[in-house]
Amino acid sequence: MNIPATKKVLLFSTLNPYPFWAGSENLWFDFVKDERINKEIQFHIFLADSPVTRKKAAQLTPTGIAVDYYKHFNTNFTRRNIYRISDRINRRANRTLPWYDEIKKNKYDLVWFNVAALNDLQELSYAVQLCNKTKIPYWIILQHGYEDFFLHSEEEIKTVIEVATSAKRFVFISKRNRFALERAIGQKMANAFHSVNAIPDAVIRHSVTISQSNKIGNEKTAKFFNLGRFSPKDKAQHLLLEALSGEQWKERDWQLSFIGVSGFGQGYLEKLIQFYNIDPTRIKIISHTDKVQEEIAKHDVLLMPSISEGTPFAMVESMACCRPAMGTPVGGIPELIIENETGWLCNSTDSKDIAEKLEEVWEQRSKWEQYGLAAQKNIAENYNQQTSFIQLLKQLTEDIK
Repeated sequence: MNIPATKKVLLFSTLNPYPFWAGSENLWFDFVKDERINKEIQFHIFLADSPVTRKKAAQLTPTGIAVDYYKHFNTNFTRRNIYRISDRINRRANRTLPWYDEIKKNKYDLVWFNVAALNDLQELSYAVQLCNKTKIPYWIILQHGYEDFFLHSEEEIKTVIEVATSAKRFVFISKRNRFALERAIGQKMANAFHSVNAIPDAVIRHSVTISQSNKIGNEKTAKFFNLGRFSPKDKAQHLLLEALSGEQWKERDWQLSFIGVSGFGQGYLEKLIQFYNIDPTRIKIISHTDKVQEEIAKHDVLLMPSISEGTPFAMVESMACCRPAMGTPVGGIPELIIENETGWLCNSTDSKDIAEKLEEVWEQRSKWEQYGLAAQKNIAENYNQQTSFIQLLKQLTEDIK
């Protein structure tokens, strides 16, 4: 790891059509802030411009990390259409995205693309062409994948193969996401590397302290929770409500909290609660909180019926607080949920399977604390940035020698 501090890495993130900050940013954000990392490598970060990205970037500047911003096409109608016309006239297969021109403006040892989802890979075509022309190696870190990810033309397959396999390293956060991509392009990837979405050691220790003061099942009412943004397309909160709309749940003593929900999400959830004819007094909707561990500790079991995932920070954080989880077999969830040890893994994302597994959760209430302790131990040993960043840094330094 003894490389000169002059090694420079250019990192692009928040590449989605609308600039926002989500769990997909956490890994790189914590990585570049880590003293072990930034004393070895000089980072230059490019982010889509928005109030939230500027607020987060303010936490980076004290460490000496340079941050620049770009206007995404969806926030600048005129510029978007000028480039679209130019690409059409020149018959370019992929869009010219001008913020990537930074790749050829300065001398970098490596370019790092933080990609939120598999569907975003095609958008890297122009950037990859610049990397190849300037002979700068690049990394891709993928945070989220759809289980049914496929491409729709020979041209798309060719583009994604070039983007994915030309990378010096393609870092996957879950094994299933790697499989989804390799299946979509019809070939194995020799440049694949696996890491995990981990949390800081200090957060783990804080979570342990909180969990010791807030034991599972302290109250007669079973307190379930779902943590994270409201997104039925990915997080499938509607399937959870469907499962809890069964007749047997009307006679049971339970409460479900949705934590980290936006204003739009709250309104939508209220409509779904009414649609499934669930007693609204059983449901709590809680907006985003900076004290997430404290909120988690007020509950017993995390319920995450996702349709697509990476490795959800929400589950990592919850398990660090000694909370077991029920989840679906997507993304990195099967790596976090060890059946009959750290939680309950559904057979599929089908609503019937989710309902059946939820019955198991209810019937095994006596095991909640046992599973929670095992989940907490797993996080401390395998999802701790204190150790996970060592391997990631080792690989990065090898790739920029």
